[in-house]
Amino acid sequence: MNQIRISKKEYDTLRGHLFPGDGKEAVAIALCGRFSHRGQHILCVQEILPVPYEACFERKPDRVSWPTEVINPLLEKATGKGLALIKFHSHPGYYEQFSSIDDYSDSLLFPSIHNWLNDGLPHASCIMLPNGRLFGRFFDNDNRTHEVDSFSVTGGDLVFWHYGGYKQIKEDLQTRNLQAFGKGTVATLSRLRIGVVGCSGTGSPTIEQLKRLGVGELVLVDPDYVDFLNLNRIINATLADAENKAKKTTVMQRAIEETGFGTKVISFDKMITNRSVVKELAGCDVLFSCVDSAEARHVLNLIASFYLVPLFDMGVNLIADGNGGIEAINGIVHYIQPGGSSLLSRGQYTLERLRSESIRRLDPEEASRNQYLAAAGESSPAVITINMQVAATAVNDFLARLHPYRNMKNDEVDAIAIMFNDATTFPQSIKEPCTFFGKFKGWGDIEPLLNNPELSY
Repeated sequence: MNQIRISKKEYDTLRGHLFPGDGKEAVAIALCGRFSHRGQHILCVQEILPVPYEACFERKPDRVSWPTEVINPLLEKATGKGLALIKFHSHPGYYEQFSSIDDYSDSLLFPSIHNWLNDGLPHASCIMLPNGRLFGRFFDNDNRTHEVDSFSVTGGDLVFWHYGGYKQIKEDLQTRNLQAFGKGTVATLSRLRIGVVGCSGTGSPTIEQLKRLGVGELVLVDPDYVDFLNLNRIINATLADAENKAKKTTVMQRAIEETGFGTKVISFDKMITNRSVVKELAGCDVLFSCVDSAEARHVLNLIASFYLVPLFDMGVNLIADGNGGIEAINGIVHYIQPGGSSLLSRGQYTLERLRSESIRRLDPEEASRNQYLAAAGESSPAVITINMQVAATAVNDFLARLHPYRNMKNDEVDAIAIMFNDATTFPQSIKEPCTFFGKFKGWGDIEPLLNNPELSY
């Protein structure tokens, strides 16, 4: 499975350069981080180097020639770091395949790249059509080619182009979804791999919706078991599950398989700070955060940044007096796209809370004697109706970005707040980029993983 991921900012830069309006081909080079795990190989675009028009030897509607030494600065950056290069060029005439000229050009370029970097890793050549669609091929060290199976562009909208094998849709099960979203969107959902971290209050209704939308594969993460206290809000959990302390992921997987939509499941009853969990989540196309800890939110935001994965985060705040009185009920859904604002910059957790949780997990003795640690979050009232509405808002936000139907542009919606006391829901626009997470954009696999010593080999 070969994939290329690019954020909207770099995609816009690329498209603007490849189609300047003169009807002639143009070229750009991308420097990329990598992801490799269980047969997946993903290139994550870090930066775009446009090849200047005036530097090209020739630019015509059906060909372009250019001095390859312009890529030397990117080769120097990639040397010894396992980074990848992608050559992008345009086909203004909508020619939807590589031409013989392209074949000849690539047969000269990629052996030179492999000889320079000498790491045995693949690189890629891609073509953009006037409508913005991308297709391409990977070049192995021996110059063999492999089709790029999918592309993703993460911005306000979520764009996926899938190639290769077609997954058969069970139309008798998907009739209503097909009527609402059409065959294209339903087909895309059937090919997506979505990670859900947290399988309890907001997690279980999120999973319920995704499986019935026909999502192709779900990666579920939750280290906890079903308890009597959370039976009131975990969909598909039973009294027997609580008595047997069944793992929440086990209950979710059982329900998914019994429903029969054909959704594949990979589950982890481990903390998100586990290396194998991080690698599996990094290979997902979309992530849903259904957690209440700073540490889990922090790791998820790191995965989103390092691997260019869109992230939806849910929060619920119910303040009750314990005697049936309710002071406030609020919910919020945050959409995080790589290179933009983060859960940290939006105040969804603090570094003090993050440090406190980490110490409590790794060094309980130190936590017990450290009076300056931030207080850990206490359990708060949880009601299934609130959780389900927040989860539905998150999944609907995801669908609106995949299949735009809102009366406002998705770029204008970074968060959706729900004020239950006032019966109002309103969007929020949060444009200030996060400098901390922004510097990790598209880094991919590095050691230590996510720049975290705890995730080292």
